[in-house]
Amino acid sequence: MLKKRFIAGATCKQCQKQDVIRWCKDSETDQEWIECVSCGYHENRADAVMQAEHPQQNESVVNIVRFK
Repeated sequence: MLKKRFIAGATCKQCQKQDVIRWCKDSETDQEWIECVSCGYHENRADAVMQAEHPQQNESVVNIVRFK
């Protein structure tokens, strides 16, 4: 089964348009990639995602918003 989801705020490396990139995953082959729906650019993302730096699990972020 093929899953596709748009990535909000992402910019295409080729055409430089924003909000045209979608993440795709084939659950049968376990392959992941991104593709641009505007220009057709695509890139295998599995390695880049696995190598990305992630914040420590014990760090927490608290945002407080006060409305008047």
